[in-house]
Amino acid sequence: MRMAVSMLGAILSAAAVYAEPAMPPYEVVRDHVAVEVAADGSYVETRDVAYRVLDRAGLKLLQERRLSYTQGFETIEIADAYTLKADGRRIDVPPGNIVSGYGQALPGGFSDNQTISLIFPDLAVGDRTVLRLRHKLLVPWFPGQFAIGFPFSRTVPSHNRMYSVTVPEGMALKIDAVGLTGGEAVHEGGTVRRVWRFADDAPEPLENDAVSEADFAPHLSLTTFADYGEVAKAYRIRARYKTRITPEIAALAERLTRKAADKREEARLIYEWVASHITYVAIELGSNGFTPHTARNVLANRLGDCKDHAALLEALLAVKKIKSTAALIRIGDSAYTLPSAASPHAFDHVITYLPAFDLFVDSSSELAPFGTLPYADAGKPVILIADGQEMRTPVPTSAQSQVKAESTVEISADGSATGHTELTASGAVGLQIRRMVQSIDVGRENGFLRKAMGLDVEGTIARGKPASLRDPYAMSFDYRMPGALVLPEGALSPSWSPLPVSLAELVAGQLPPSRGSDYVCPSLTVEDAVKLVIPGAVRFSTIPEGKVLEADGIRLAVDYRRMDPHTLLKTTALRIDHPSATCSPSYYAGMRGRLVEMTELLSRQVRYRSASE
Repeated sequence: MRMAVSMLGAILSAAAVYAEPAMPPYEVVRDHVAVEVAADGSYVETRDVAYRVLDRAGLKLLQERRLSYTQGFETIEIADAYTLKADGRRIDVPPGNIVSGYGQALPGGFSDNQTISLIFPDLAVGDRTVLRLRHKLLVPWFPGQFAIGFPFSRTVPSHNRMYSVTVPEGMALKIDAVGLTGGEAVHEGGTVRRVWRFADDAPEPLENDAVSEADFAPHLSLTTFADYGEVAKAYRIRARYKTRITPEIAALAERLTRKAADKREEARLIYEWVASHITYVAIELGSNGFTPHTARNVLANRLGDCKDHAALLEALLAVKKIKSTAALIRIGDSAYTLPSAASPHAFDHVITYLPAFDLFVDSSSELAPFGTLPYADAGKPVILIADGQEMRTPVPTSAQSQVKAESTVEISADGSATGHTELTASGAVGLQIRRMVQSIDVGRENGFLRKAMGLDVEGTIARGKPASLRDPYAMSFDYRMPGALVLPEGALSPSWSPLPVSLAELVAGQLPPSRGSDYVCPSLTVEDAVKLVIPGAVRFSTIPEGKVLEADGIRLAVDYRRMDPHTLLKTTALRIDHPSATCSPSYYAGMRGRLVEMTELLSRQVRYRSASE
């Protein structure tokens, strides 16, 4: 799905340790933008921008600049581009350093975006890149409508930023300006001009796990859409007739559902077919970035993007008299609010809503079982295309999103360990694990195991059926680790199995001293049971006490049970239930002390020593 991006802008992991945020890599010295809008919604945007490189990371970011536009709809003209050295010397970008690209391909898809790449010569820390350009939107993405947005990151210093927008007199403009000054209307010569200014000399690093800056940072959005109902109507007009039922579609729907017991099962069977038989391919060709292909073409070609998936799914469901509607959503970042100025550019994805079951589904999320949304879709605002209604997708609960692992680890007299883990997973976290398993190349299993358990681990993965679309998903690991136990004494790692989620990360993230922004906090259940068997010449010298810790929305239970002198069963059960997909800084402040206790509980070690000691 096509989305507007700035031309010049650029759960499954090991537990991380909090580190002080890095300094900003560059600063915005100047950014002057002037937009002149025509009555039909087309516009001309001129831009004069200068960045200063502050460190080597900034040098890497600013050395090459890539601009993109859609042929036939937009043009970009470079007026001036040069490196301004710290000593005042100007070095122009030579023609050979400006490269145009054609027919650029998206990962896993197609796009007619054209690119212009500029490489700034002799750029060093302390220098500036200067770029002046003219960008024209020749054909409005939606006839008669105008929408544009300018985000302002709080993570880099900004100086002398000025944005002017001129529209015809009488053009109804909705404006969402946060953190900027100015904006007063100046009427002159049949036009209305507004100018905003922004500066930020005290940048703030983006916190780990924080929601997108789009939810809280300064921004300027302008649109002629009256509200999101009008945005939905514009999409509805484009999608008109795309979901028509053809004889082929009708026959397929009847064949798929002939053994279904009820309407919900009919919907599930149709969804599963679309999810598993229509290959997801991102397609951004002209206005098709906003418009689906016909359901007939999607079925014939067996491929399509998110809009195409929704169109075919709607047509197939309609055969069985099951109502559905496409729904606009943003999944590309952790944004959980919509701009007050309604814009189609606030969205980058399309899913489907089935009102009879009050259920959202995403058939373009290839491995998602019926009714399971990825965490990236959860708790997000959506706009129903059928009627413009604003809703919010549900947040998975601990009962719906679960991982359960049972392991046996046996340590031999030579100190090596062999282990076997049986794992089941369901819901959103199950989808994450399905994707993880599918992403592991055959023959590269050791890489995953070593990342999870240590550098010397070797083993195999029985992948099960990640594409089955039925929960629970089941898989297993077999592994061998040399040097797991070193005599005459030592401590065993707190993690004894290749559990593909980090309990400490789920509990507390990186455990920063404080938070200033809302952050993403998923809900789920993780249960891990490990039976550890040590050789006869070794005994357990210290076994931590089991403990249960509870706090607002989180319950952690860790228990150790000695089954015989050489066998220990460790069970860990983590249940997290948050009412929304995000948590607030005040919640974190009140919980941090308890989260520290939980991470300490998870880090406790079992100690051992030689029986002769």
